[in-house]
Amino acid sequence: MTSDITAITVVYNTKELIERAYNSVRRFHPDMKMIIIDNSEKSDPCYFYLESLNGKFTDVIHTGKNIGHGIGMDKGIREVRTKYALIFDSDIIMLRSPIEKMLVMMDSDTYGIGWIYEIGPDGFDFGTPGRNHYRAIPYLHPYFHLLNVDNYKKFAPYCHHGAPCYKAMVDIYEHKLSEKILKQFPGLTGHTSGRGINWIGRPSKYIQHDFGGTRMANKLAGKKEIEGTWQK
Repeated sequence: MTSDITAITVVYNTKELIERAYNSVRRFHPDMKMIIIDNSEKSDPCYFYLESLNGKFTDVIHTGKNIGHGIGMDKGIREVRTKYALIFDSDIIMLRSPIEKMLVMMDSDTYGIGWIYEIGPDGFDFGTPGRNHYRAIPYLHPYFHLLNVDNYKKFAPYCHHGAPCYKAMVDIYEHKLSEKILKQFPGLTGHTSGRGINWIGRPSKYIQHDFGGTRMANKLAGKKEIEGTWQK
């Protein structure tokens, strides 16, 4: 079932979170190919933990610096040699695997399947005060989604931003393809806790994803939630 899939996650100095996420995915998919893009500092326990995972089914790529979530996802996707890439955040918990059902939904022109909500053209949640949003753009959230790798490469790559998929989603929208090649998977609810401008956290039977896991860990460590200048 998963021989055509490579899982990808991006990590930065959060050993406890990635250990929990990794083990939860491996519980259901022990033999699935996986690429871990590690932005951790070499002195951090996370670096050493991830190095211990390197093996037949897991490839850990240490970047040597924090290149960010979006650039890290893009780097991982371009390393993939399978038809599909499963992107998951390093702070999720897989409660039940939806992958088999997601594969059934894949058509030849499908870009990706996951949780979709709305953003503005600048990547901020649609309706964010002061952003002057004039159109709502469907956004495939990166916390857990299945991509067709070839179709991913036809549009703008994921980038360094709080909404790292936003340039791809705007590109797809401007080609008038959002409704055709982006698919909502029933049962994926995005955040399972918290509240945003246009979403409310709801439980999911498949993936637990509490809001701001890695961002909060960075904040508690005295670092910026997302380092560097966001791409516009």
